[in-house]
Formats: sequence, C-alpha cells, structure tokens
Amino acid sequence: MIFAETERLILRRPKAEDFEPFLRSWDDPDMTRFTGRRPDPPAFIRQLIDEMQTKQPGDAQPQPWYQVAIEARATGATVGDAGIGFGVPGERQVELGYRIHPDHQRLGYGREAVAAVIDWLIAEHRIHRFVAVAAAQNAASIELLRALGFRQEGHFRQSFWCNGEWLDDAYFALLAEEWRRG
Repeated sequence: MIFAETERLILRRPKAEDFEPFLRSWDDPDMTRFTGRRPDPPAFIRQLIDEMQTKQPGDAQPQPWYQVAIEARATGATVGDAGIGFGVPGERQVELGYRIHPDHQRLGYGREAVAAVIDWLIAEHRIHRFVAVAAAQNAASIELLRALGFRQEGHFRQSFWCNGEWLDDAYFALLAEEWRRG
C-alpha cells in the first residue's frame, strides 16, 4: 500500500524485504545515538513489520504508532522510515518521527519524506497539529524541522536518559494552517 509519492520517493507500508534496511537503521550506533537502542532489534523489527501488514494508519490498538517505509524511486532501496504517533483517536494531532540511513543522508530525503507525510496526513486524516521531539543535541534533525516550518515550543534539560547519558528534549510543532501558508 502506497501512502504518498514524491518525485524521488515512495512512502509505503513496510514489507518483509525491509527487514535488513530497517535493522541497519534501528541497530546502527550512529542512528540510535539520540533515540536509544531496542533490547533485541531483530525481534523488534520482525514484530514491527508484521504489525504493519494488518494495521491501518490511525488504528489506536494495540499501540498508536504507525511506521512507513521510505523507498528511493530510482533504485527501489529502502532509505529510511517515518513513524506517525496518532495518539488519542479523534484528536487530529500526531507526533512525527523519522530516520534516514546514514548512506542516504544529506540528499534531502528526510525533508522530502516528512513533507510528503504531512501532506498525506492533512489530506487523508485531516490532521490539525504536528509535533516532533528531537534530542536538542541532534542538530541535523532540528535543522530539518526548522526548514519545514516547525517552531520550537519547548526545551527540557536532561529529560531523556539515552545510551548512558542525559539528553535534552526539544519540542517542535506545526499547525496544518501554517503548513498551507508556508
């Protein structure tokens, strides 16, 4: 199932072939520096892909996050993924997360993918408010959010224990009406 397409990307439901690329991202020390590492990444990725086969975006049960695979149209390679936390049903607010594998970073894929996710969520789910939380130390993620028009609404000092250190959380938000104006 395809959710959104851009000139260079296809955003779709994860499939079994995404296991290796997802595992490389979710188990890579550089990729998990600001998010933490799952206790058993292979088992987590298998379960995640299996859940996404039957789950629909916006389903609240058993957990509200939905993962979308990001595929490069030219090569068919899975270059990353985006997570959408739907939260309380009917609230029309989501939390966004994203990761682009280091081999594909600095090519504009993150910005392009997140923009496509926002367009799709406004059109298909009538989302009103988008929230993103980034480690304040993650300059690339913060740069991406600001480039998309997100505004920083909060900064929480040493609020997240991750990989043996305390990190600051930076909270960003964007309203659908701001996105349309932008």
